[in-house]
Amino acid sequence: MDYFITQLKVSKRGSASVPWGEVNRESPSEVLLVINKNATLDQLKDDWTIYHEFSHLLIPYDAGDERWLSEGLASYYQNIVQARAGMFDEQKMWQKLYEGFERSRKQTSHSHQTLSYLSDNMENNHNFMRIYWSGALYWLKADIALRQLNNGSSLDNVLLKLKQCCFRDPLSASAIIGQLDTLTNSQIFTQLFAEFSASLKMPPYNALLHSLGVQQKLGNITLNNDTRLANLRMAIYLNNLNSR
Repeated sequence: MDYFITQLKVSKRGSASVPWGEVNRESPSEVLLVINKNATLDQLKDDWTIYHEFSHLLIPYDAGDERWLSEGLASYYQNIVQARAGMFDEQKMWQKLYEGFERSRKQTSHSHQTLSYLSDNMENNHNFMRIYWSGALYWLKADIALRQLNNGSSLDNVLLKLKQCCFRDPLSASAIIGQLDTLTNSQIFTQLFAEFSASLKMPPYNALLHSLGVQQKLGNITLNNDTRLANLRMAIYLNNLNSR
């Protein structure tokens, strides 16, 4: 059995409820949260950081390369986990994802450099929005593609299989992608990985969101349950593996 420890430290700097968080992948794994001593309990409960940090532990990844993959997974699931836990509804979940994608689209200062290069040099270029939210879109596209296989597959269950086989193995990003394709008997992860790694800007997302019934007007998201992939959108929110 894997055990996880949450360690709390108090910060006197910054106005955020949780100014900082990080994962230590020793055994047992540890999530460190630096909290604002003036934050209320409600503010701490509403903060996204703990959901983001624990989501890093969904893959056996040491963030040594292609960090957009790990940060993207954590950015994708931080919103889904909060919604599934009842912190907010499905509409707000997709609003938060859409706003993240928009922040990525608008960060164009290094559009001559690939996502892979930016990710490996993120401390220097500070293109965090493009790195994190391009990565989140990668996992959304993979999740939808798995559910469209109509064999009960989803990102949720393939990540569980990955944990069961390989959580304590020190795997590179490409090794994780290869293992995920093996577990799903597909090329979904490898093909998307090649596309996203070489991207020079945030890949397109509006058409996918529209097919899911995630519609926006003036930046405000509404949900339409009559679109082609609306059932997959609802399945993601409900943690439902049914993709039909």
